[in-house]
Amino acid sequence: MAGGGTWSELEAFWPAEELVRDRDRLIPKIVACYEAAHPQGKEPSESDKDSWRESVYELATALSDLGLGQVYVFVEYRVHPSMNPIDVVLAGGHPDGGLSFAAIELKQWSEAERPDPSKAKDGLCAQCRKAITGLLCDDCAVERVFAPFYGRHKKHPAIQVKDNLDALRRHHSMFDDRYVHLVGAAYLHNLKAPQAQWISRVRPAAGIPTFTARQPADLRKFLKSHFSATSDATAAQELLARRRSTSLLTSEVGAIVNGYTTFSLLEKQREAVDGIMAAVRTPSPGAKKVYVVSGRAGTGKSLVALTALGQALNEGADACFVSGGVASRENFKRGVRGKGKAFMTLNQAADKLGPNELDLLLCDEAHRLTERPMTGSFSMRPGESSVSVIVSRAKVPVFFIDGDQRLFAEEIWSESKLIDAIHELRAEVVPIHLDRALRAVGSSTYDTWVQRLLLGDPLPWNPDAGEDREPFELYYTDSAARMEDLLQSKLDAGLSARMSAGMCWEWTDDTGTAPDVAPEQGWARPWNAGDNHRTPGVPKRRFWATDPGGFGQIGCIHTAQGLEYEWGGVIMGPDLTWTSDSWALDRQHVHSKANRVRSDDELADRIRNAYGVLMTRSIRGTVLYSVDPATRQLFADLGVPMI
Repeated sequence: MAGGGTWSELEAFWPAEELVRDRDRLIPKIVACYEAAHPQGKEPSESDKDSWRESVYELATALSDLGLGQVYVFVEYRVHPSMNPIDVVLAGGHPDGGLSFAAIELKQWSEAERPDPSKAKDGLCAQCRKAITGLLCDDCAVERVFAPFYGRHKKHPAIQVKDNLDALRRHHSMFDDRYVHLVGAAYLHNLKAPQAQWISRVRPAAGIPTFTARQPADLRKFLKSHFSATSDATAAQELLARRRSTSLLTSEVGAIVNGYTTFSLLEKQREAVDGIMAAVRTPSPGAKKVYVVSGRAGTGKSLVALTALGQALNEGADACFVSGGVASRENFKRGVRGKGKAFMTLNQAADKLGPNELDLLLCDEAHRLTERPMTGSFSMRPGESSVSVIVSRAKVPVFFIDGDQRLFAEEIWSESKLIDAIHELRAEVVPIHLDRALRAVGSSTYDTWVQRLLLGDPLPWNPDAGEDREPFELYYTDSAARMEDLLQSKLDAGLSARMSAGMCWEWTDDTGTAPDVAPEQGWARPWNAGDNHRTPGVPKRRFWATDPGGFGQIGCIHTAQGLEYEWGGVIMGPDLTWTSDSWALDRQHVHSKANRVRSDDELADRIRNAYGVLMTRSIRGTVLYSVDPATRQLFADLGVPMI
């Protein structure tokens, strides 16, 4: 049963032909599923039961009559507490190939009248409720229906469908894939009166039809065009599996490692965990298998690592987690109560572990490893390489890498160099590539946009604007102060927010108080503090992204990489600016170790990598601010909204 005052996932689903054949047997099962998901375990209303008995049956019958009885019907579908339940989601194969889904709003209405403020004000917008002219605004005129049986105005069913489609895209990673077909429709199977048929002739949401009892052929044509008669339950399985948590990874670390997280792995992520765990349970009798998991920022590499760590520990295996990034490792360690010893530094692994002592050793952020383990900030210890330490200390070593996140000259491990080094150690490489965004509310659109922007081949922002709403929010501004104000409003609303910047300003002290970052006149903020300061209310560097006091300082690549927050502001300095058709590097404004990279072309790549990392830390929205007018104009030309 659900607890804590929130709904849990409601899972009641069967093939359409089974719903038709066994309606009386299945209705009690839907009721039981409803009670199990309800926060207080309450039973559904009689109107809900009538809807399942009649409306769902009518839709299932239409599918069966078309030979589509194998299409799965999900009743009262809900995968997140903030979602309103969707009456029905259909899942099956598409006639053109691939997976197909449809969100259907079912109504038992027997009458529906045009919106009319003289009949009732309830349900109209504030402007129309106050109007004395008797006229409706453009939105209420097409998006509202007067429902006599309620005595008030209600949303047009197509608007409810649009809201449901938005919720599916926001809370389910399945629909990030443009090759997955998702449509919606409303079906009013009791609406027979000729004077009520106007409701299907109004289209308040583009592409979302409304069918009534007088349009059975149109409904069947819709179903036939979106579903095939192939008997394949893949779509239903994916709908059950590929759900997305909107939680921050750092807030879920304990749950992930202990096996009760709200995060759901995507297909490739699940394959990675399953493959790693199979090797842990049955190590290779031949050459040692070394897993190399690659993927861009936000594709879930750390999630896979933490999930595998948790499964291994919970099965009694000796497993540890190391990372090329200090901040992410320490934040993960802090989030796991009772299992902190599983998180160690590379030096600890080198000094304390013998050959094959561990069953599993996971190395996150391998792209940040130096050639050999470091003895301080600027020197490496002699002896074996960092790769050798990881490979030799465990029966199953795993590296997680994104070559596009390498920043400094000493970060030498590209994916190809890593694989070559593993082969030199006479081990077998098992490559796994993660290719779908998990961060940024799973927005493949935003991930692609950032990638193309920094490659110098920018795309317009959100070309699918309108009814196919992009869940991730992106803005630009010509004022750092306005950026801060917007992010402060998000913070005030209970969301996490941070500001970060390119390394274009000197870092004069480690107290987190010196206003070093000054991108515009009259506005300056301090860099994040160091790890050894004593300034009250200012977090240590490694916890800048997660501790409440971090918003008061500007984060850098060292403190942001590998971590995330809900809203982010990125300050682009004069080190990287847009010319007429490409990015231009200004080395004199690079105030970081990256300046040790001798080649200008390679340094430009590293600076673009750094900004790519900063731009992909936030999961809900990003605000971009550049000190360069031409770069801001680029954002405007690409259609990024300005604040």
